[in-house]
Amino acid sequence: MIILFYVCISLSIGGSTLMLTHLFFFDNLKVFAQRIVACLSIADFFYAFGLLLYVEPTFDGYNVTRCTIQGALTQFATICAFVWSTSIAYFLYVSITRGQKDLIFFERYEKFIIAAGFALPFLIATIPLFFQSYSPTPSKVPATCSISSNDENKTIEKNRSLSLYLNLTLFYLPLLSSVLISVYFLLRTYFKTKRIKSQYELLNKQINIQLMFARNLILYPLVLFICWLPSQIVFLIFVFKNSWIEQIQQDYFIRQTGPYYYIRLLQYGASFLQGFFNSLVYWFNTQQMRKKLNSLERIHIDYQKTKTFFSNNNDLSENRSSQLSNSFENLQDI
Repeated sequence: MIILFYVCISLSIGGSTLMLTHLFFFDNLKVFAQRIVACLSIADFFYAFGLLLYVEPTFDGYNVTRCTIQGALTQFATICAFVWSTSIAYFLYVSITRGQKDLIFFERYEKFIIAAGFALPFLIATIPLFFQSYSPTPSKVPATCSISSNDENKTIEKNRSLSLYLNLTLFYLPLLSSVLISVYFLLRTYFKTKRIKSQYELLNKQINIQLMFARNLILYPLVLFICWLPSQIVFLIFVFKNSWIEQIQQDYFIRQTGPYYYIRLLQYGASFLQGFFNSLVYWFNTQQMRKKLNSLERIHIDYQKTKTFFSNNNDLSENRSSQLSNSFENLQDI
């Protein structure tokens, strides 16, 4: 478990670091969309870094300050990831279906959007502090401090109910909302672009690239859903089958084996690799877009070669060539 713990976190930190390095030094951060992707990568980095603040899985004797910092930092980072993943889907929808003019409107308020994108998760992460609800749980091996009420002055049932409500409202509802909203905007983008038709080969190439871009960006919310699906399942089991989950937990602590062992492996492995998977999606999208744009540029050069011939014979052809050139430039902006 501990080996898996550190391997997954190391992969996420390495992937997020490389992604940020590429964005800052080798990519164009002047593009609004790339800055949003950078915010997602920063959230992944903070989440993985927060997990390194390891806490022993006991009720007593753990470092309360370190536990609180870890719980608040990981909570803040995960909500940030939900926010920026949803933002990627929405701004893609605006860019393709409404045009660059509407996107420029959002760029004017970029500082406010970025500030709000980090301020809202910060406020959500501070709510459990008022209930002293960041603590390790013995059912987690190795332990990470998360939203869990272990107040000695409350009964076990009250602690369980408080943990349930806080996790539901501050984590799982934002997670489900992020996934559903992202899929909604990405599907609208995809089908809107698919309905666009053109008589020119270059414009058809442009539409194909937009379709591919919309299709590939759905990988970001998909990664979010896959990474946190095991945690969602465990949470639902905890809510609806508490006696069963308690039994397999006891079997695990007594025999160090059983179904709970593999449930925890899957839960840790998936959630801790979020930053690594997002970096793979970023690398994949970058490579695909470059290949398509290079192909489109070669077609554009062929049109430019024939532009002079057509312009000498027909003014209409010149207008068509100019339209194709402008379409290519617009695509590069997107």
